[in-house]
Amino acid sequence: MDVNKFLKWFGLLFVMLGIVIGLPMLVAGMRIPSWSTAFMGLMFVALFCGIGGFFAWIGISALRRDRKIAEEGTAYIGKIFDYVPDYQMTLNGQPTLSLIVRYRQDGVIRQATVRTGQADTAAFPRGATVTISFLRGEAALVPGSVSDQQLPNEEDLLNPDLDPEKIHSSIGASCPSCGALLMVPVGMSAVCPYCGRKVSAAQDGSIH
Repeated sequence: MDVNKFLKWFGLLFVMLGIVIGLPMLVAGMRIPSWSTAFMGLMFVALFCGIGGFFAWIGISALRRDRKIAEEGTAYIGKIFDYVPDYQMTLNGQPTLSLIVRYRQDGVIRQATVRTGQADTAAFPRGATVTISFLRGEAALVPGSVSDQQLPNEEDLLNPDLDPEKIHSSIGASCPSCGALLMVPVGMSAVCPYCGRKVSAAQDGSIH
């Protein structure tokens, strides 16, 4: 369940209850007249419409934000590397899920944390391909983009020994097993796309 959609419909339901129940009480109280009935109706409308409108506004604003980023932003295809809890958005008292997505930008491996608004990892398996979009420094998941599509050299995107945030330089190296040429981040490792061997580059430039 998407927490933003839940907030939207939950809020709108509260607004409808406030109008359907409170407004007739208000009108009836003014016609009788019974100021206590009218006051209760007014409070009912104000309370339910206020609370419901607040929750609906949060959900609708978040959905519009994500849709705008997905439609107007710059899209990249990457791999779901891992998950982190998003404590700013909770569902049934539990934090929702944010994805750590690794992608390539101009040939350089980068990493982004993207909110899902959901708490279930089943819809976002590790290693799955996903499209994310960036607009003014904000990232959003493109709806319906999770797939099992294979990407070129995707092994490096899923390599746990590689930290995109700490890559300062890379060196060209030959795979010790098959001789293929590849770029290896200094102090980390890369996976040979031809034979699958993990090739590491030490700080002194040695390859092993």
